[in-house]
Amino acid sequence: MASFAVLFLTLGFIIFNLFQSSTYKSIDKDMREQVASVKKQPNIQKQTDPNPGPDHPVQQNKPNPKMPFQASILVFDDNGKLLNKSSLGNRYSVLKNINLNKKNINKKQTIVVHNMNFRSVLIKVSKNNNNPMYAGHYVLIMQNIDTQIQTMKNFEKILILTFFIFWIIALVISYFLARINMLPIVKSWKQQTEFVNDAAHELRTPLTIIQGKLEYMLTKPNKKIIDEAEAISVSLDEVSRLNSLTNNLLDLARFDQATTKLNFEYTKPQLFLKDPIEPFKDIINSQSKVFQINLNHQPTLYLDRNKIKQLLIILLDNATKYTPKNGTIKIYDQVEGSKYQFIISDTGVGINDSDKKKIFGRFYRVDKSRNQSSGGHGLGLAIAKQIVANHQGHIFVRDNLPHGSEFVVELPIKHK
Repeated sequence: MASFAVLFLTLGFIIFNLFQSSTYKSIDKDMREQVASVKKQPNIQKQTDPNPGPDHPVQQNKPNPKMPFQASILVFDDNGKLLNKSSLGNRYSVLKNINLNKKNINKKQTIVVHNMNFRSVLIKVSKNNNNPMYAGHYVLIMQNIDTQIQTMKNFEKILILTFFIFWIIALVISYFLARINMLPIVKSWKQQTEFVNDAAHELRTPLTIIQGKLEYMLTKPNKKIIDEAEAISVSLDEVSRLNSLTNNLLDLARFDQATTKLNFEYTKPQLFLKDPIEPFKDIINSQSKVFQINLNHQPTLYLDRNKIKQLLIILLDNATKYTPKNGTIKIYDQVEGSKYQFIISDTGVGINDSDKKKIFGRFYRVDKSRNQSSGGHGLGLAIAKQIVANHQGHIFVRDNLPHGSEFVVELPIKHK
């Protein structure tokens, strides 16, 4: 608010001063023209006799400089006596109290007489001036500027009102723009808070289990290792789960800080799809599930093979976990314009439309109880999304009719 106030007040001050300066320059220009008109009075004579002689003097006209309607001329002699009372007419009653001040000669001044504002200049007219009324006398040229001053006052009021209104409008607009600009920050802060809370919750569970098992074993110090094999095995499983969770958290933190180093290279799909697929063949077959592979396209891609392998492992692992016995897991590829797609489909329970928009969020679980039983943390798809984003690609989920889900990964095709 203070910044906008200073900005608008400064701008208003500059505009008003420019307008005021322009107005006075225009007035002073008229004054200069009036001074020039007085100093260069033509010698206009009216002869009373076509053949004037020494006994017939020439009759001189009254002072008649070219003056605007608002201007008045006061002619003083060296003693300060006003010489042109009769030519002032009804203005004499207003101007009669003005005295000659020789110190103000050739100085432009603004004076107030009977609540009327005048711009004035005092000049000394040469004795050689053609008009004897001015010759050798002091001439005070006065121009009424009440209209201009009233205009400046009105302009000042309008300017203040206008700038105040626009200041309020600017503050309202700034408020909404600030709100809009703050949305990503607020969203990021909220996500960070949720992330910390969820991470703490995920860490608490295995630590609690490990602590419980160790405290239980301490109550039986004479037991052999073989007697406590189950408790040790459970603790090791939880330690393994903690390692997996911390590694995932570290990956996400590196993605957020843009410190993940990617080794991009030109490659073909067969060079990065084969290695992660092979181990899953035996795993899927051992669970009485069907694994179908249909990869036929070999476009040139520019990517980090290790990161794409990590991405594929995450998607195949999810498909394996959530596909029931005798279900089918399939991976196939296709080319759509300048995009290479590989798709992992399953015949599991599928994902609701409302969950499809949130499934790539951190710690988000479609079925929390199912994820807990399968050892998931809700971080795999978040990491997958970050990997794809770092490759300028796109990942999304769609229905695999009649039931199940398909995860589609799009990567840009590059040409050397």
